[in-house]
Amino acid sequence: MGLIRKAFKKLDLNHKSRDQQDSNNDTSQQNQSSDNSAQTADAGYNRPPAPPPASNNNERQQSQNSAPELAPRPNQSHPIDGDDILSTPIATGPPPQLFNKVRHNQLPIGCCCEEKDEPIHTNSFYNNLTIGDQMMPVWPLPYSMWYSVDPDQDHGFAFNHTDAAQRVFGPDPDAVPAQFYFNPPKIKSWVISGINNPKLTLSDHRLMSVTTRLEGGNGKITIPIVQGMGFITAIYENVNPVFASQVGVQEFNKVGNVVGNVQKYTAKLFNQVVWSIYSTVDLSLKDPNHVVGNAPGTIQFARGDSQHYDETAGAYAESAEVSASADGDKGQYKFTYNIKGNSKSGKTIVWALPHHQEVVINTQPTDLTLDSPTKGVMRSYVTNELLMQEQLPVDIMWEPWAVFSPKAKYSDDAKNLIRKVAEEEIKQDVVGMANIDSMYTAGKVLDKFAHIAYVTKFILNDDGLTNEIFPKVKQAVEIFAKNQQQFGLVYDCTWKDLISSADPAADFGNANYNDHHFHYGYHVHAIALLAKVDPNVLTDNDSLLGNYAKVLLRDTCSPQVDQWFPQFRSFDFFNGHSWAHGIFPSGDGKDNESSSEMYHFARAIKLFGNVCGDKSMEKRGELMLAIMKRSVNMYMLYSDDNKIQPPNFIGNKVSGILFENKIDYSTYFGKGTIGDEWIHGIHMLPITPVSSYFRSPQFVKEEWEQKLAAWIDQIPDGWKGILMLNKALFDPKSAWDWFARDDWNQAQIDNGMSRTWSLAFIAAIM
Repeated sequence: MGLIRKAFKKLDLNHKSRDQQDSNNDTSQQNQSSDNSAQTADAGYNRPPAPPPASNNNERQQSQNSAPELAPRPNQSHPIDGDDILSTPIATGPPPQLFNKVRHNQLPIGCCCEEKDEPIHTNSFYNNLTIGDQMMPVWPLPYSMWYSVDPDQDHGFAFNHTDAAQRVFGPDPDAVPAQFYFNPPKIKSWVISGINNPKLTLSDHRLMSVTTRLEGGNGKITIPIVQGMGFITAIYENVNPVFASQVGVQEFNKVGNVVGNVQKYTAKLFNQVVWSIYSTVDLSLKDPNHVVGNAPGTIQFARGDSQHYDETAGAYAESAEVSASADGDKGQYKFTYNIKGNSKSGKTIVWALPHHQEVVINTQPTDLTLDSPTKGVMRSYVTNELLMQEQLPVDIMWEPWAVFSPKAKYSDDAKNLIRKVAEEEIKQDVVGMANIDSMYTAGKVLDKFAHIAYVTKFILNDDGLTNEIFPKVKQAVEIFAKNQQQFGLVYDCTWKDLISSADPAADFGNANYNDHHFHYGYHVHAIALLAKVDPNVLTDNDSLLGNYAKVLLRDTCSPQVDQWFPQFRSFDFFNGHSWAHGIFPSGDGKDNESSSEMYHFARAIKLFGNVCGDKSMEKRGELMLAIMKRSVNMYMLYSDDNKIQPPNFIGNKVSGILFENKIDYSTYFGKGTIGDEWIHGIHMLPITPVSSYFRSPQFVKEEWEQKLAAWIDQIPDGWKGILMLNKALFDPKSAWDWFARDDWNQAQIDNGMSRTWSLAFIAAIM
């Protein structure tokens, strides 16, 4: 029986509707933590409504860890070690003509989206600003920001920071583990205002940043939004500054000059949170809810009061770029912040997440920390660049691999059983099984049979079996490469990418940019396996399969922006993983449901780069894997010693759905027929040589003993096969016994799995 995964349309899954939120905002603005500064290092899925934020108890939760064709953009970063792996494009020119051009029925708001314009990101952290009414929040981190034109309130761009003490756990707040937690939304600590009913526009769309503008009459307010930016910065032109606070200002003081014409002010709000404000014009407190300026100028905000803010005020990040390099098994990636203005130190201040902090090599953190919504404690750095270095998984290639068994080995008895099973499985109608109405499900089927072809060729060394299965898989993939499947792909000239021609609600929302890295990763991985068996497959028929894989990769992970595709549509270098959520407004931001399909896509990049001779592509895949290994084990997979997530949540062992503003131990298609097996299984499939790199034996053992063992014997369907193959990552002998048994039940294996590959994988590491 195949994986039961319902098609759905990702809607706004915030715990309340926006109208409900806004109606409560006036009474919830003062529910912020009483902490008056940033911390120091020493100090069908249908989510029911969550309870409203609890009243402030004046106790801060203890932090859990210490803390025409577009021209390429110039790389302003200093050189980094190794070969540049982002400068070589996957391909150039427009997508193949077999993909008909269409205009999307959902146009981006506040952006130019003609064919001549730069691509607009669909899965980026700032995408909420380009869809719907533009009023859902974005999380550049550590702050949240949102366009606010609520009736009878100050119009502008609101922002806030929430700390760990404000998290809401539910549905039973006392349960251990809790099912979900979220941060209270849309508390208007401040609203960048001054223009009534302003129009919001966006420009300079980049991987880590976007420039926003509020315009009305002759006035304009420019607000750069950059991931990790230390200051919220507003540049006023032809309009005097107005800053509204629904929380209210209890104290407002001028501190003095810090650099040039930049003056420092501090404001303590009625929730006792202190903000530092730096301004090139004089500011004054008009009333408890408004701070005003006497002339246009540049104003910066930061939570807390610190000398590190004083050293960096006057300089702000206008945008940011990512660069990356590799040398052998060493990979580096760098965030270069493009700075405007001047500061005492000549630098700005930026924030980094825990998975950055462990591997930053070019600078030291300050003692200034702030909580992130779902990813632990952020640390600040006085710098214009952050350089991180990772160890690359260069040795994990094609053959089965585990941490405890890095070299595959097979007994004759194991090979005999694998051959017997393969002889039966290759008789199946591969073309018929793959030619269905879903890019996702079809990709799983193609990848399954490509794995069998790999086993017959390289593990069984059986050319007879290989010659029987290989042509079937190739023929099935060619249907998609020729774009002759039931719902062919089309090229969307609006958002600039390949989407399904099916209804936007079909195929898990592919047409609205959901899950592209999941869907296309299976197709690319299957082609890489076929090319390993027969390298000619990439160049046959005018490079039909090779070109198909490349255009899918341009869709999801182009290393450079060009006229036809954005840079890294799915992968977010700052958050350390991909986002699956497309162009649907979401009150809790972007999300990702399957950590394993996310890193399966990166493995596909690595392997396809290997077979097509693109070393930069191979290294990009390895770097993505290395970054995700660290981030996934902090934010999505929870060993007992996890120090990032709340102690009353890590007992779930997996995140379920990770949003920017919440984590929900669930899936979009349910929890399970017996227990919570769907939640855990979606973080396992497919099991490949890279699985053990992410899922350590200790973690898999903990998850099995604390969660899965109680349900496994009762699971009647294909999820049981997924969980049992995952068990091989710490107990291959019992997993082998289950897959090798005489009374085999085909209903207990997923439609994306084969018994052939399962036995081959387990035997190699046993």
